[in-house]
Amino acid sequence: MTKQRKRKVEGGLVEGKLSGSIWKLAAPMMIGGALQDLFSLVDLFFVGKLGHVEVAALAIAGTTMAILSMLVQGIGVGTMALISHFTGEKDYKMSDKVLGQTLVLSIIGSMLMLIVSFFLVEPLLRLFGAKGDVLFYAAEYLKINFTFSIVIFLFAGVTNALQGSGDAKTPLHALIVANILNIILDPMLIMGYGPFPAMGVAGSALATVITRGIGVLYLFVHLFFGHSTLHLKWKYFKPLPSLMKRIVNIGFFASLQVFIREISFLFLMRLVTSFGDATLAAYGIGSRLRTFIMVPGFGFASAAAVLVGQNLGAGKPERAKKSAWQAVMYYEIIAIPLAVLFLIFAQPLVGIFNDHPEVITIGSSFLRYLAVTFPFLAFSLVFSQALNGAGDTKTATLINAIGQLLFRVPFAYFCALVLGFGYKGIWLGINASDVVQGIGMIIVFNLGHWQKVFLEHKKKLSRHSDGAGDEVDAG
Repeated sequence: MTKQRKRKVEGGLVEGKLSGSIWKLAAPMMIGGALQDLFSLVDLFFVGKLGHVEVAALAIAGTTMAILSMLVQGIGVGTMALISHFTGEKDYKMSDKVLGQTLVLSIIGSMLMLIVSFFLVEPLLRLFGAKGDVLFYAAEYLKINFTFSIVIFLFAGVTNALQGSGDAKTPLHALIVANILNIILDPMLIMGYGPFPAMGVAGSALATVITRGIGVLYLFVHLFFGHSTLHLKWKYFKPLPSLMKRIVNIGFFASLQVFIREISFLFLMRLVTSFGDATLAAYGIGSRLRTFIMVPGFGFASAAAVLVGQNLGAGKPERAKKSAWQAVMYYEIIAIPLAVLFLIFAQPLVGIFNDHPEVITIGSSFLRYLAVTFPFLAFSLVFSQALNGAGDTKTATLINAIGQLLFRVPFAYFCALVLGFGYKGIWLGINASDVVQGIGMIIVFNLGHWQKVFLEHKKKLSRHSDGAGDEVDAG
């Protein structure tokens, strides 16, 4: 008789000091978020050596990547929410089943992206305003990412599953492996060092999919053979339509959040491109640096999502609420000094990625505008993910829609074109949406409707639960 593999369960998330629970999750998630962003920054650094046209191509390709991000985000949020709920209830086999259905959905999503890569890449880029060399380079980049999107789906799906179960360290280890390899491969494939041909922007995409693929292999070895929080078995790959439906129902509005965000940036991108390639390149660099300052927030936001989900599953709604508030306060302590640094060192920061004088001037103004309203963005980021962790993705989507479609876009066009502020009007539009979303998220989180949404999901899934039923080791 084969000895049953023990399950490592991360303890302390639903009991004890909240500060310890938050940092146990947030610290590795922050490092992981920094490593995720490092993928983009390394790409931007080496592509920036090729010229501002290539940087503009990378910026507009990044916006088009929203199609992939939308599907990945939907599956990931639905997965994290359900696994955190089941783990909080100590129903570990249901967590395993959710993981299996996540991988099935990832395969389906990657097949859809394969179709996009064959037929829709160039039409989408033209819709976003790309033309000439920018269109050519961006299309090369996207076709590689979309064709091999399976590795992106699987990496994100398993990462969200493990984090939802309370294991933030294993995904971090996989990211460390992938990033070390990416730093090595990126210059070789982009610049053509060593035996490799100079592939330019396309080399950036190829390096990413290769190194993410190696990261996926690391995660799968852990799930099948390691001392893991989740146990993946081949039988869990059998489609369970009712469970997949729950993941999709929660994830649909999370995908819609990405869609709303990118639709707003589509309108902004059309406005940005009307001011020329230098403004587009500055916008791309500024957006990447904005993501960098948000990295600690992604860690605290993801920690809040897991803690809200697990504590609701454990029947501790007050602890769930307190965990989100404490997470956002920790983030503000870090975010405000970072924003001050962006105000002071805006020009040299932009200059790291491109030495074109106009790009530096425009990009540094973007960073300074962003820094002013960053505390509001912090509330929006953490509370949005806390709502997602409870399974209440619909409310988070509504607030995002109000901020980004009703405030960001109209205000940006009005300031840029009607008032004649030029590209600075775009920055003001982004500022307006940050303030509105931050205040809106504070209000809806305190109202507590997300607790009722959790109970609705629990009721619909209760008939599929079959208990833990295996050995566990507290971690």
